[in-house]
Amino acid sequence: MSKEVPRAGRGRAAAVPDGFYEPPPVVELPEDGGAPVVRFTGEDGRERVFRFEELPLPGLHRDFAHALGVRIGPGGGRRTQRAASSQWQTVKRFLLLLDQLAEPPRRVQELRVRHLERYLMSRRQTCGEISARRNLQDLLRIVRVLPGQDRLDGAVADYAGQPGHGVDAQQAARPGYSDREFQAIMAAARSDVAAIRDRIMAGERLLGRFLAGDETMSVAEREQGARLEAMAATGRVQVDYRGLTVGEYPAACYAQARQLFVIDPDLAPLLIYAAGLSGRNPETLKELPAEHRLLEERAVAVTLTKRRRGKANSRTTVHWSVDGERELRTMGGFYLLLHRMMGRSRALSGTGSVWSIWAGNGRGGVLNAATGGHIGPFDAELARKLKLGAWAGRHGLVGDDGKPLQMMVTRIKKTVEVRTAKQVGGHLPSARVTNTADTSFTHYLRTDPFVTEWAADVLTEAITDAEESARAVVVRLGAGEVAAVPERVREQAAAGELDTLASACTDIENAPGGGRCQQSFLTCFGCPNALVMERHLPALLSLAEALREDLQRQDVGQWTARYGTTWQILTRDILPRFSPAQRAAAQETQPHLMLDLLHGPKEWS
Repeated sequence: MSKEVPRAGRGRAAAVPDGFYEPPPVVELPEDGGAPVVRFTGEDGRERVFRFEELPLPGLHRDFAHALGVRIGPGGGRRTQRAASSQWQTVKRFLLLLDQLAEPPRRVQELRVRHLERYLMSRRQTCGEISARRNLQDLLRIVRVLPGQDRLDGAVADYAGQPGHGVDAQQAARPGYSDREFQAIMAAARSDVAAIRDRIMAGERLLGRFLAGDETMSVAEREQGARLEAMAATGRVQVDYRGLTVGEYPAACYAQARQLFVIDPDLAPLLIYAAGLSGRNPETLKELPAEHRLLEERAVAVTLTKRRRGKANSRTTVHWSVDGERELRTMGGFYLLLHRMMGRSRALSGTGSVWSIWAGNGRGGVLNAATGGHIGPFDAELARKLKLGAWAGRHGLVGDDGKPLQMMVTRIKKTVEVRTAKQVGGHLPSARVTNTADTSFTHYLRTDPFVTEWAADVLTEAITDAEESARAVVVRLGAGEVAAVPERVREQAAAGELDTLASACTDIENAPGGGRCQQSFLTCFGCPNALVMERHLPALLSLAEALREDLQRQDVGQWTARYGTTWQILTRDILPRFSPAQRAAAQETQPHLMLDLLHGPKEWS
């Protein structure tokens, strides 16, 4: 049974030991001069021991063990087992590389800049440039905390402290999946999840019939029911080995265990489906707790762990909707399904996680004999091999490029972020599900090619709509409503069939005063029959220019009395409706317009 680790949180004080407390040393140095040992205990209770006896160059062991202890100790900032293991791998790779040299350094005083540069070159042979520089960054962080910095060669100390070695290098993240790829992944995962659910339900029904003494059961069903009863009571798999060879035993054990329990191969589709429904990262999903609160059968409250937010904000409570009839459609329903399917195994393994499987085949049966082979698969470490590539291969999943699909749970999270952003039209405050708007944009949306393509399409559509809206400017003068103009008349006006001097007349036979219109064009700007469209813009600009020129020649009072109302309507009500681009284009085809035309024809005396 695993021991629950006391955890602090808002409203809960941290556990404090009685009496004088001195924490156990992170670095253990044997008195006999043997290789040091570095112990790590993460905030989640997971532990790891790093032994330097397996590494070459013993003269460097103590100094690098001390530096490793600083990096992964309580004040080092490495809070998880995975992060600590990464630091250990850096030390291990560096010492193995130095050992291959013709004259390797035996003490830290003999370290030179060329050794650090050689490490960078070696990493470039196995990974990309950015990853190689990030590896160098990790090494330099260790070098900077080696004890007795004054013992280091001055050039090494300067090199380790210089910026530009990859400290700020950002790994080019993989994009999310396309809509087609995501739908194929979720369809494959859903089919597997449904199969897992159905097979366990079938086993439970058979066990229930056996316990109820159903007399209609066949002999084979009774024998199987008896085995399931023993499995349910002890957790140990009961297999009928008759007629099987030794090589067939493991498969037979798996076949029997899967009748009541979730097994290792089931983890891949279950985790993938959880990621697709929730949009959470794999670390958070792997630490899903079994403890939860059911709220009126409509939602489930679960406290999640998200260590990337820092210790103070590593826990948050989410509320997932529940739909009993569609448990594979909502994350709340799916969580309760996981809880139910792994309930028997969880009672045996003692894990506090919702995840619990039977792993009693082969070596696992020996290691987990006390629990009948049942374990929390992510209790010891999160980096359990799920064989996602093999799962994708079995389902024949291929990418948009026609190649076998590279299956990564982190890409599923990014895909969900992208799809959510699209659904809300790119409004990040509404799109955020598991992160802040800034984090969603910086780490998930900004560099994703599907978001870039979608945003470009949205922007193009917006610009096109704006242009079409601007070009569709229709102004009805004289306080008339554009909507009241029949569509046929608007089409005639757009075709130029109803043009007057600088507008269109929708009904010249029925003037506001009655009968056919006999007024001058000057009155058009106050007439409800007048309609202005973009085709009239060149004439309107020409009219405005002619009015300005006439103002320079006439008395202001006379000009205002004659053209003031027309000028206000033209400059305040009509021209501002058109965009600068429309006005600029109209100026290129601007006609010459004489003001005398506004007053209609005159008789020559």
